Amino acid sequence: MPSADFERFSNIIGGQLRRGQQVHHGIDPSTRKPLWDVPIAAQSDLDEAILSSKNAFASWSRTSWESRQEKLLQARDVLSENKAKMAELLTKEVGKPIQLAHLEVEHAINFLEFNAKQPPLEEKVIQDDDGLKLTMVQKPIGIVAAICPWNFPLVLAMGKIAASLVTGNCVIVKPSPFTPYSVLKFAELVQHIFPPGVFQAINGGDDLGPRLCTHPDIDKISFTGSTATGKKIMSACAATLKNVTLELGGNNASIICPDVDPKIVAPQVAVGSFFNSGQLCVASKRVYVHEDIYDEFLAVMVETVKQWKVEPTSDMQQGIMLGPVQNQMQYDIVRKFFLDSASGNHNFVLGSTPEESPENFIVKPAIVSNPPDESLVVTGEAFGPIVPVMKWKDEDEVIRRANDTLTGLGGAVWSDDLVRARRIADQIEAGTIWINSFEKPLPQAHLSGYKQSGVGGEWGREGLMVYCKPQVVHCYKAPVVVPK
Repeated sequence: MPSADFERFSNIIGGQLRRGQQVHHGIDPSTRKPLWDVPIAAQSDLDEAILSSKNAFASWSRTSWESRQEKLLQARDVLSENKAKMAELLTKEVGKPIQLAHLEVEHAINFLEFNAKQPPLEEKVIQDDDGLKLTMVQKPIGIVAAICPWNFPLVLAMGKIAASLVTGNCVIVKPSPFTPYSVLKFAELVQHIFPPGVFQAINGGDDLGPRLCTHPDIDKISFTGSTATGKKIMSACAATLKNVTLELGGNNASIICPDVDPKIVAPQVAVGSFFNSGQLCVASKRVYVHEDIYDEFLAVMVETVKQWKVEPTSDMQQGIMLGPVQNQMQYDIVRKFFLDSASGNHNFVLGSTPEESPENFIVKPAIVSNPPDESLVVTGEAFGPIVPVMKWKDEDEVIRRANDTLTGLGGAVWSDDLVRARRIADQIEAGTIWINSFEKPLPQAHLSGYKQSGVGGEWGREGLMVYCKPQVVHCYKAPVVVPK
């Protein structure tokens, strides 16, 4: 495999690196300076990519499961060999600290390995007697378009890519225009492994996603992003009745019971709330602490976050805990949450409204104590480093408050009494609950959202099914005799 240039980026179409007549670039959120040029796919590029996938699908879908597994393991090895450079790329385009960028690459490797080591989806025998054998097999859907977000651009793309490929689909991945670099570079690095057209990556502007959703030859859309965009995607896919998987936003609650030790639990809850500068879909965005330990818990949480180093990340310095918010759009959204709480005279026990900086998108973390339940910081998803911490007394009441949201992606419960923790967890209306842990998504654990947090799910062995379509075969063992 030839060495790759990590400062030059191309679309990957039909196994070839493709530049373009039009380009744009991402912005380093630590400096607000432009990064490298990246091509914008034209309509002709999209049409060629889809045609290449159609041509490749006939043979790729009939390759053995074991052969597809082997190719995913080869891709895993290539990513492992380029781990350091990919981590630096993630730090530049996302703004996350270098150690967290390394962690994202490790998780991406884990997704490749998990899917590569899944046993084949076996034929299921529904009935087998003297007269009839009734079976069901899972077949690949066809051409998958994976539309990916900017907060974890590599690992969230990899969950879609790996599951699509091992089940026999062809996949076209579209990274966020804010963070196109790591996904395009990964696609370039592994092109020698896959037949042309099996795995392609194309970057585009705001119109590329809608074109993928309405194209009649795309069979499935897998999207991770905001609820508002997910609704538009679902509507656009209705015209061609595409299969759709949507992993959308969440306003996840963390419930802390009075029997825990605040000195142990509060630092962990802080990590779960502020990880990646709060830009994590399953982060604890609302923290409910029992009144008996509220003051101590809040003090420990504040002191924990105070100790963190919050700085620009572009020099790859170790020890930074929080970097900048990724882009201007999100920076402006986060500032609105600060301004709304400031105008409502909420109690900032840490932080204050950030001043607009011409140098970076840094937002210092903030903790708001006991804001009203109807306030924006409680009801909205800031997707940034501002977290409300509220008191609770009655278990039924805190469950009601936790569920008082249109979304239901994740949540957490902390208690030394595991029976109590499980009882509370069972009543939370969300697809994933963590007990006595901050939010740690795993490739083997299915991820799905309740309410307006999504449609369908991904990851885990169950997630392979969403890239398949079942076929039921009725096999009669003897000719049916028609009475004369």
